[in-house]
Amino acid sequence: MARTEKTGRFFGKDLQAWAFLAPAGAILILFWVLPLVLSVFVAFTNWHGGDTAADARWVGLENFRMAMRDPRFFKSLWNTVNYVVWSVPLTIAVSLALALLLNRKVRGLGVFRTAFFLPYVTTWVAISIVWTYFFQQNFGLANYVLDDVLGFGSLRWLNEPRGVVEMSLTGLGHLARVLPPAEMLDFKNPLVEGPSLAMFSIILTSVWRDTGYFTVIFLAGLQSIDRTYYEAAEIDGAGPWRRFRTITWPLLSPVTFFVLIIAMIGAFKVFVPMLVMTPEGGPSGSTTTLVYFLYEEGFLSWRLGYASAIAYILFLIILAMTLLQNRLFGRRVFYQ
Repeated sequence: MARTEKTGRFFGKDLQAWAFLAPAGAILILFWVLPLVLSVFVAFTNWHGGDTAADARWVGLENFRMAMRDPRFFKSLWNTVNYVVWSVPLTIAVSLALALLLNRKVRGLGVFRTAFFLPYVTTWVAISIVWTYFFQQNFGLANYVLDDVLGFGSLRWLNEPRGVVEMSLTGLGHLARVLPPAEMLDFKNPLVEGPSLAMFSIILTSVWRDTGYFTVIFLAGLQSIDRTYYEAAEIDGAGPWRRFRTITWPLLSPVTFFVLIIAMIGAFKVFVPMLVMTPEGGPSGSTTTLVYFLYEEGFLSWRLGYASAIAYILFLIILAMTLLQNRLFGRRVFYQ
């Protein structure tokens, strides 16, 4: 009898919990789980948005084969890789540097944390609009500083398809003595060109936005390190660089590993700044990332089957990169 009453109370509590979870669970199922399941089937059809689902024809793996033959897909993939390779290390480096500065005894530390974190909680659309005006060619602040203040001349920030590496190597006259002739530099090779100036402008914008978030995470990790390690190192005569290399960096490895994975996943999914700052894929398509390409195919051309296939290819790429990072760096993480 006692066991029956206890069981009844247990299930009664469960029913209460499920009742509270039901509204949020229904929203998740309706707007997240159901579209996710349906998109799997759509990826294997030729469904167009204007047709009914009954008109869609099963095409098997044809959408995935089409992506492997589509030069636009590979260009958008390369643009995405360029964005990830440049934005993630820059964001981590700047965030860690700021966290190390803020980890000292600074008055008003909470004010600095809030100031650095504010860009991250601001919507991407608002940030993109502000930075679009910042990089505006005729009256933007960036060209005002470069041209009027420093005298370097203005740049076509968001309208320049040339790579930043190409521009830096060919545009600096004082490097002519040490560089090979221009005709020997194959700037048709994307590995040599680097991201376009338009893409690099977006990279700078994303670094400014994401730095505050990762700075707070790094700062929390720094403040969790026991100060006795540093005191013992100072007694042994270790300098700042050696203390950072032998104490801070190893003990900060779990935080760094987390930041690396989160930043990489977010960079692969970037979309809004490309849409707002460089409409129509940017100059010569140099800012068309995979998600932007997916948006064009799915919501402008209404080839929803092809767009779904691209989405799952992107998912597999992110999954593979995450597993690879876990394999390469997971064992080097030092957990106290």
